[in-house]
Amino acid sequence: MKFLKENYPLVGFLVAYIVTKNLILAAAVWSAGSLLQILTSLVLKEPVKKSHLAYFVLGLALLAMAYYFNDESFIKWKTTVMVWAGAVVILIRQLVSKKYVFMDLTQSSIEFKAEPPIKKLESINAIWIMTLAAFGALNLYVAYNFSTDFWFYFKMIGLFLTLMGLMVASFVSLAKYLKFDDEETTSTESDS
Repeated sequence: MKFLKENYPLVGFLVAYIVTKNLILAAAVWSAGSLLQILTSLVLKEPVKKSHLAYFVLGLALLAMAYYFNDESFIKWKTTVMVWAGAVVILIRQLVSKKYVFMDLTQSSIEFKAEPPIKKLESINAIWIMTLAAFGALNLYVAYNFSTDFWFYFKMIGLFLTLMGLMVASFVSLAKYLKFDDEETTSTESDS
């Protein structure tokens, strides 16, 4: 349920593009869903996520330019801008506040049996930054050298696989520092 609540603008975008093959219309559906997401948070007196506001403002600006100039390439830039912004945020959070992407993404769902070394966390951040930067560049290459249909599926599938790959690589890299449920059960049983 939480996945759907967080991603219904994206689901609307997917469905609208697949049904109409009109990228500008699909982006308008996404913008409307994003606005609804923000308004719903306000009505329910929940905090509005900064990422939702950023996606909405950027998406709306690019949609307006795409509509005004009748050029869908503005919409294709959104993915690149967002992944590059993500890479910059990861870097700034590391430099300014010593925050690390893996720790941020797993803060409430993962327990550590030992604190991972800072060098390991920094190297994971570096991998995320380089991968996001490369994906952003590749997105532009595909956007300008392939059909909109190809770009659409590349973006949706490629970004999903890239982010999942980064998460898996991060988990594997930090596996010896993670606490798993079966370890807790085993230690409880051996204490008895």
